[in-house]
Amino acid sequence: MSRLLLISFGQLNGHILEATARAGVFTEIIVAGRDPARGIKKTNQARIGAAIEGHYPAIRFVELDVNQASAARKLRDIAPDVTLAAPSMLPWWRIDRLIGPAGGAARALPFAGWLACHLTPMLAVRCAWAESGLTTPWVGASYPDVVNTILHRTGPGPICGVGNVDEIAPKVRFGVAAATGCEPSAVNVSLVAQHALEYFVYRETETPLGEAPPFMLRAELDGRDVSDIAAQTFLRPYPIPYELDFNLLTASSALKLLPALAGHGSVHMHVPAPNGLPGGYPVRVEQGRVSLDMPDAWSLEDAIASNVASLPWDGLQSIETDGTVVFTKATSQALFNLTRQHFESLSTGGAEAMAAALIKAAIG
Repeated sequence: MSRLLLISFGQLNGHILEATARAGVFTEIIVAGRDPARGIKKTNQARIGAAIEGHYPAIRFVELDVNQASAARKLRDIAPDVTLAAPSMLPWWRIDRLIGPAGGAARALPFAGWLACHLTPMLAVRCAWAESGLTTPWVGASYPDVVNTILHRTGPGPICGVGNVDEIAPKVRFGVAAATGCEPSAVNVSLVAQHALEYFVYRETETPLGEAPPFMLRAELDGRDVSDIAAQTFLRPYPIPYELDFNLLTASSALKLLPALAGHGSVHMHVPAPNGLPGGYPVRVEQGRVSLDMPDAWSLEDAIASNVASLPWDGLQSIETDGTVVFTKATSQALFNLTRQHFESLSTGGAEAMAAALIKAAIG
């Protein structure tokens, strides 16, 4: 029996619920959130959809607020085999829908400017998880390239994130396949990349190599190094819609990751922040473990340095050893334009207040 727990029932976990319910891997799926009315309806829908496709996992909703003292006990009672948490106080798609002058200032803010809105609820998840005493793997899906690193540098953190770098790797296979006539599945890809690169890979216009965030890429076809072909095609135009359905890509990544973490086979894939490292890496996932699976010629130091060098494209200057992040000057100015407050850095202790200031400025 395998029991999956999804914490926070937003758009992403709604897609992950539907995908995992139909996969026939987990015998029980529990969704935990603060809105029973919506949660019960959505779990009923997932149960029906899975049954249409011939799968009958037990699916139920549990009311859970990770900010409440009862959260640890509820997590302990659920006793999941694997957990994915994806809370956010202001997800990206809501920012895209803001209107008026505040909406314009909000959309002008680099992605990392919203870090406090992702970090604050993940700190609450971390606290409840630690208090619960659970030792099974859990995944942090809220801006994991940075949030999970902060969590690990300030205490226990999730085993890894999901999506982001894994959503880029297929384009490498498509490019090599188009150039050589092979099947995309025949191309083995190893990629080190931070969250910001995805926006340059899936654009309507080609990005010159020197303008994209740093990354490390190796592609092999039948044991032959075809990285040069991959590099030539990687940043060519390949537009996709940045709408709510974008979460389907992350759900597909979760559909590989979560079963492997629960002990259902082994998989080579890419994940953000494996064991708290900044950015994304190629890994092997099996039996509740995530281990780096990089080419022999690559060093961990070079991989970390590449991802750290990519941070300014998201709006961050650095992540300090104590978990404090330093914003770029452009991000600090954009934060002031929106909130009329000066924010040059963010530590875990200031996350809640900064998140409140951002939300007040953006939506009142």
